[in-house]
Amino acid sequence: MAVSFEFERDRAYSRLVDLIFGGSFETDHPLSERKLAQQLGIGRMPVRDALRQLEQEGVVEVKPARGTFIRKLSAGDISDIYELREALECLAARRAAERGPSLALSACGEKMRIMARDPSAFTSREIDDVGTDFHDALIQSSASAPLAEMVRLMRMRFRLAFHLPRYFAHALVQEILVEHITIFEAIVDRQPEKAAELMRRHLKRGLEIRLELDRAPGTDKTKDKTRGTENI
Repeated sequence: MAVSFEFERDRAYSRLVDLIFGGSFETDHPLSERKLAQQLGIGRMPVRDALRQLEQEGVVEVKPARGTFIRKLSAGDISDIYELREALECLAARRAAERGPSLALSACGEKMRIMARDPSAFTSREIDDVGTDFHDALIQSSASAPLAEMVRLMRMRFRLAFHLPRYFAHALVQEILVEHITIFEAIVDRQPEKAAELMRRHLKRGLEIRLELDRAPGTDKTKDKTRGTENI
């Protein structure tokens, strides 16, 4: 019975994450346990536990007498989260360069180089996906268990800050790809300080882009839709 409930709770959590970051919910509308349970075909208790976990992870917030809502981040919140990510990922880049790239990071670097040769052969989402893989592999390549644990604990807050279900120019995604390759090459060349500085610049620019997109009143439907700039 306990195993069955745990499975249902995990399934509810996974589906809610997909729906929230897929833009299926309006941030101004409360998330109803009853309606979510009906929509997911899962009992209310697993849905309640999944929402409680998402609250602990900073993705949703409970407003007294109003309900549970997807958390809205202010410009200050976003800046604070980027500052934390900068500290963690610059350290990861430095440590990875000291050790040299792991097999996973090397494989990711090769994928990025292939994409850079002919970006038009890949969709914005495909390029964005490999960028996310790059950041994940970088943390692993640092070989620091405490660092990996810090990133794991903050992952959903990071994702909430970076994710925007909007339209992005393919050119922007290509520019980010080039930045990732430059960082990767500094790691391959065993240049710790250079790798850390390139990561710092990359994330500073990412913050500027994120805040600018947040201020934008609309979207350009002629551009490629990605799941969001999770890797900048």
